[in-house]
Amino acid sequence: MLTFFYWLLALFLINLGLFIFVLTHERRSMWAGLTLTSTLMFLAFLAVDFLIVVDTRHPEQHHLISGFLLLVAVGIALFIFAFVFLLIAIFLYNGIKILIKEGTRWTNFLSLGTGIVIILLIFAYPAFGRFNSAPWFRFIYLFLSMSILYLIFIMMMYTLTAWLNLINFNIKKLNYVVVLGAGLIGKKVTPLLASRIDRGIEIYHKNPGSKLIMSGGQGPDEEIPESHAMAAYAEEHGVPQSDIIIEDRSKTTNQNLKFSHQLMQPDSTFCIVTNSYHVYRALVLAKRQGLKCIGYGAKTKWYFTLNAFIREFIAYLVITKRMQCTIIGFFALINIGLAFVYYVIRPL
Repeated sequence: MLTFFYWLLALFLINLGLFIFVLTHERRSMWAGLTLTSTLMFLAFLAVDFLIVVDTRHPEQHHLISGFLLLVAVGIALFIFAFVFLLIAIFLYNGIKILIKEGTRWTNFLSLGTGIVIILLIFAYPAFGRFNSAPWFRFIYLFLSMSILYLIFIMMMYTLTAWLNLINFNIKKLNYVVVLGAGLIGKKVTPLLASRIDRGIEIYHKNPGSKLIMSGGQGPDEEIPESHAMAAYAEEHGVPQSDIIIEDRSKTTNQNLKFSHQLMQPDSTFCIVTNSYHVYRALVLAKRQGLKCIGYGAKTKWYFTLNAFIREFIAYLVITKRMQCTIIGFFALINIGLAFVYYVIRPL
């Protein structure tokens, strides 16, 4: 019993060490969320095994320990049940509210659509599995189940990693603060863009001698480049013109990062400032360009954040489509292999 406990302790310490290593060296990787999950998982196993060891050595405490474990198990089950239904309610309420507040553009249906998909997965998808008992259908259903579980898993890891990348500690002095642009209203910044600039100014003041880079080109429906309006807003809020650098060529987040980095002195340290839901994807794009940086999130209206976060996750899947297609393709190969065994090898 103690040997198993020590094995669990070793696995917990190894995973904790890996998590700390990833966190301090490259937390923009999904390994950040994965190692945090595995660390917490082995910590839970360790706690349960510790209670079992205590129960073995002190049988007089058996009723107390078994009651505690039962209480924890019931608590976890109730928490999962309540969390799922609360999540559905949040997605549906948030989806309806954003449609009322922001209009019926297709991207505003993401939150409502996600809530409906969760309902279908819980109630309709299991019934769909009983729709046909033919072996070929079972293989298709298994493939779909594996793909759905993988997407749920990767979304959980994405959420954890995105959250970890919003927490900054032991920060080196920043030379540049890059504020990413968003849409304008005429020649003025929107409230969403203003929140980014305000956050950027806050970080700029915490790093004396740093420069603000306002990054954003001119969209087809905009009167002026976003960066020009952003610079004017920053000046109105007390930032000297000499501390503002304008990058007005970019049209995408990728270009924001590329063109802004070209305006920096060599070996400079910098951060990206955008809305919280957008930080992680921007950091992933920076990583793919070989740029070392950290990210800061600006506040966003709560009803807008969830919908935007789903959009960002979909965009992440598009960015990493080669890896995602490889994994889904691997699931398909497993099921083709199983079908081959069932239909070809087994009858021989």
